[in-house]
Amino acid sequence: MSVRTPDLARLLRRHWLAVALLFGLVPAVLVGAVIGDRRFSDERAAMSEKIETYRRFLTDASAKSKARGDLDAKVQALADKMLGPTLETVDSEVRRRLNRACEELGISDFSVTTGTSIVRQTPAKKEFRQPDARKYRDATDFVEVQATVIASGTVESIYKLIFRIDAEPWMKRIESIRLNPISDDRFARLNLRLTTPFMPGLAAKAPLQPDAARLELASRYALLFESNPFRIPPPPSLAPPPAVVAQGASPQSQPPQPPAATPAPPPTTPGGFPYGEWQITGVIEGPSGPEAWLRHLPSGATLALQPGVAVGELVFRRVEYDFAVFDSPSGACRIQVGTNLTQRGAIAG
Repeated sequence: MSVRTPDLARLLRRHWLAVALLFGLVPAVLVGAVIGDRRFSDERAAMSEKIETYRRFLTDASAKSKARGDLDAKVQALADKMLGPTLETVDSEVRRRLNRACEELGISDFSVTTGTSIVRQTPAKKEFRQPDARKYRDATDFVEVQATVIASGTVESIYKLIFRIDAEPWMKRIESIRLNPISDDRFARLNLRLTTPFMPGLAAKAPLQPDAARLELASRYALLFESNPFRIPPPPSLAPPPAVVAQGASPQSQPPQPPAATPAPPPTTPGGFPYGEWQITGVIEGPSGPEAWLRHLPSGATLALQPGVAVGELVFRRVEYDFAVFDSPSGACRIQVGTNLTQRGAIAG
C-alpha cells in the first residue's frame, strides 16, 4: 500500500510538531554523546594515562609487598652480624669483646676506648617526597661506633691480637694499625682503630660466637708471628751460609760488611743445593714489584728475591696469595710461605 503525496503532506501538517522534535532531538543526542565522551579533547587521553600510572603503581606495590619477606630476611641477616640494637649495648659489647681478646692472649698492658658515634641516614631521601613519608626520609639507616685498642706486649702477642680482632665474628672495619717498638725491640706498642655499625631497634637472633676454625688459621702464620721487624740482627758469623746462585739477590736485613779473610768453603750438602735449609718467610707486592723473602735456617741469614733471581735451580717469577712461584727444570711450581724450597706444588699447564 503506498501513501500518496497529498496524504503525506496532510500527515506532516497534522504532526509537524512531532516531526520537528524528532529531527532536532536526534542530532542533539549524537552531539551530546560525542561531547560527553570527550573525543575532541585531551582529557580522555590524560585520564587513560592516569589510570595506567595507577595500575603500574599498584602492580609495583603488590610485587614489593610479596618481596617484603626476602627483604626482611636480608636485613635480619645483617643484624645477626652486629652487636646490638642500641648505642649503649653496642658500646658495652665492643669493650667487653676487645678486653676479652687481650686477656685471652695474655696481654696485661692494654686499654679499650670508644669514641663518638656517627648516624647514617638513608641515601634514598628523594624517594620520600610526600608528607606522610617524611618519617622514612628522616629515619636512621645505621649508626657507626668507633673504638680504639692500645696494647703493649711482645711482638708475637701483638701480631696475634691483630689477627684475633680481625677474626672476631661481628661486623667491623679496621681503620688503621700503628706499631711502635719499645724496650729492647722485643716488645711493641699497638694502636688499632676500628668502626662497627648497628641498626637501631634490630637485634641479632643469637649471640655471636668466635669461629674456632677461623681462629685455628693462626697456626699458618706462626713463623710470621715469631718474626720481629724491630729486632736488630746479630753480627754475621765468620762462616758464610752455603753459596746461593742468585745474581741480584739482596740481603734483607744485614748491612754491608767490610771484606774479611777468605774462610774455608763450607761443606756442600750431598746431592746438590741444600733446598731444605732455605725457608720462605714472606711474600709481598712491593713498590718495586713482587718479592719473596727467604731465611737460611742453620745460620739465620736472609735473602730478598726479585723476579728473575735464581736460588739453586729455582728462578723466582711472581707472587700468588701466600705462595712464591718459581721456574724449575721440571716446570713451574709454587711454594707456600712457611715451607722450605723442597715443599713444592706443581702448576698445571
